[in-house]
Amino acid sequence: MPLTSKQLSKKTTQMPTDYAKTEIRKNMINSKRKIRLRRRLTVMTIIFALIAGSLMVMLIKQKSVLADKEKQKIELQHDLAKQKEKQDDLKIQIAKLKDDDYIAKLARKDLFLSEDGEIIFSIPKASEKDKKKTDSKE
Repeated sequence: MPLTSKQLSKKTTQMPTDYAKTEIRKNMINSKRKIRLRRRLTVMTIIFALIAGSLMVMLIKQKSVLADKEKQKIELQHDLAKQKEKQDDLKIQIAKLKDDDYIAKLARKDLFLSEDGEIIFSIPKASEKDKKKTDSKE
């Protein structure tokens, strides 16, 4: 029975030649380089993923802070508008208080002051009970 090439290679030992030795060395060096390259790429990928993740976290936090600041800005603008409106009303009130006729009218209304010969009639304000009674009658 003739031997196959596999069987022949198992039974025979090869004498390493210089060429075979250099090829084996080259193959080992290349395989070590590939292993080192894979390790470096893996480490670089992990570092990149960590940096990208931390940047994403910072971005999300900054968006949250920005949204809070925008809400606060809107509230403050609303408050500013109210204060300006109040200031305008006070300026109008100051202008009215410079008028003698307005002061006299205000004194009659609030302090019940009268001019000579005037009689002031004070009508009491309706209480809540009186309002309920009038509402139920209607």
